[in-house]
Amino acid sequence: MWLGLLMLAAAPGLAAAQTPAAEGAARAAEAPPAKSARAAEAAPAKARSTPAIDRADLAAFVDGFVEGRMRSEQVVGVTVSVVHDGELIFARGYGYDDLAKQRPVEADRSLFRPGSISKTFTWTAVMQLVERGELDLEADIRQYLPNLDIEDAFGEPITMLDLMAHTPGYEETVMGHLFDDDPDTTPALLDYLRTHAPKRVRPPGVLPAYSNYGVAVAGLIVANLSGMAWEDYVEQNLLEPLGMRHSTFREPWRRSEPAPMPDRLRADVSEGYVRRAGEYQPGVFAFIGQVGPAGALSTTATDMSRWMLAHLNDGRLGDVRILEPDTARRMHRQHFTLDPRMPGMAHGFIESHVHGYRAIGHGGGTVHFLSDMQLVPDLDLGVFISTNTTGGGGALIDEFVPMLVARYFEPGPLFIAPPGGDVEAGRPLAEYAGTYLSSRRPFTTVEKLFMLNAVQVSAAADHLVISAPQQQVRVDPLGGDDFRAVDTGARIEFTSDAAGRVNALLLPVPVMVFEKVGPLGNPTVLYGVLALAAFVMACALVGAWLRRRRPPQQTPAEAWAARAVIVTCLAWLVVYAVGLVGIGELGSDFAAVFYAFPSAAFVTALGLALVAAVLTVLSALLLYPVWTDASWPVWRRLRHTGVVLAAVATLLVLREFNAIGFNYY
Repeated sequence: MWLGLLMLAAAPGLAAAQTPAAEGAARAAEAPPAKSARAAEAAPAKARSTPAIDRADLAAFVDGFVEGRMRSEQVVGVTVSVVHDGELIFARGYGYDDLAKQRPVEADRSLFRPGSISKTFTWTAVMQLVERGELDLEADIRQYLPNLDIEDAFGEPITMLDLMAHTPGYEETVMGHLFDDDPDTTPALLDYLRTHAPKRVRPPGVLPAYSNYGVAVAGLIVANLSGMAWEDYVEQNLLEPLGMRHSTFREPWRRSEPAPMPDRLRADVSEGYVRRAGEYQPGVFAFIGQVGPAGALSTTATDMSRWMLAHLNDGRLGDVRILEPDTARRMHRQHFTLDPRMPGMAHGFIESHVHGYRAIGHGGGTVHFLSDMQLVPDLDLGVFISTNTTGGGGALIDEFVPMLVARYFEPGPLFIAPPGGDVEAGRPLAEYAGTYLSSRRPFTTVEKLFMLNAVQVSAAADHLVISAPQQQVRVDPLGGDDFRAVDTGARIEFTSDAAGRVNALLLPVPVMVFEKVGPLGNPTVLYGVLALAAFVMACALVGAWLRRRRPPQQTPAEAWAARAVIVTCLAWLVVYAVGLVGIGELGSDFAAVFYAFPSAAFVTALGLALVAAVLTVLSALLLYPVWTDASWPVWRRLRHTGVVLAAVATLLVLREFNAIGFNYY
């Protein structure tokens, strides 16, 4: 569930769009998935300090797990690699990287797009510069950015440590610019950072809120300090030394900088698929070079095995060293957490607890690919897995590493056993119940309107239930404000404010927290207000139509007030209708929210909302003569006032959602 929440928070409000229709069965789901396995050159084995994994048993386990999940989750292709004790012990492809050509996924040939796993390369490059004395992790990043303005806010500078912990204080903004569908319109890294700088909404170093922008800024710093383009630096200092010949941060078909992906790799890039009307269809190539340091990697499972081996061996692969041992160990150490009992952030790597062992790694999600890479240093184990189908593979990715570790290793020292007997929480369970919003969310843009990624906590007799769209988990009390997830054994915690009121939920997703909000901050409540207001205004228009042949006795001021409220209601309902058309255009294609937002219809709705807002203010002002110089009976004045209040409520809620004005990005 926790990786799912991370992916959910990556695109606020888009969870429903990520689940395509699933009618019938497509060709790849009907037939047993194709698979391939090839050996890859690996580093010399280290002395084993953990139990050996039987390779035949591992192959049987992975085959059964992956093939079963591919069918149940309707995934076209999967690629996997596992390293242990200094060796690549498993690499295999499943399904197809090109369904039309019936070309099977091959672990050492098929390039998948693991999204944010790219960030581990950025942070490794940063640590190389630290090692050379060119970069101070605690310095104000502005001294390394003469070509980029960083907003001065809160009287505190952003440091590289803040970027590595996702605590610079940026709001989230992704719609309309995180991906592009046209290589000729995809901006360069610096141009993107100048154009799409998010607002700083909290002081740095306080709360984590996952930020692609922050990682892209780190990539620009690497480019500035090295005097090289980002892609050149990674190739010359990471990919080529490690022999990752089937990996690149370049993208195909680019005519501008950076140079396009080499021809030798382009043909091996896996298609990304989406399921529509019961059939798998290849999606558009989602360009992300504008924030390449945050997510542009294309790679194979065997190349990723080399990356994992280098990090597990303190920066060394064979005779090649990308980091000195002390630097690598520093990079892998925790440097930020809100609670020492919970997973936190290493220097760019995300901590997690897997079957009682500390793991460091990163997940990744692009438009069509979902991936995970986990390193378990105490077990000298690394696992990489990636899928190529929108809306599928969530459970496959979420469950694979925990199940593999549990199969071959005894529980580790961080394992939390089920509490014995009846354990009570430190307060009535009802106090934990409510709505919690991710710290990774929009604050100042209209994207706030699509903020459907709320987490609901409900109280039962002796436990809590934590729910997100299409996900639900039971958590049992451990005492105090600590809980244990029944399905995974993960620790869950709640925090309190100075008055002792529950104010936040800490999940095993250290790149964000979930802040408790009241009714006025609850998106569901606000959507309900909009729906009720629309109903009231629609009824008012129907009533006016039915009374059109029975003109009432009224003063001129009342007549103007009646006309104004009718026009206001009509204007708001047109805004609703046109806005829903614009949202519908986005919802029919998940990828469109990233490169086709805002649609023309949605922009039109925002413009009409400004007109409706002016009419609403006018209708509100005309309430004065309605009540002071009136011939209407009291019941009609009350009815009229209720309709005006519905319009005012619409204005206030849309203003809360930043939908009054053109606040796209």
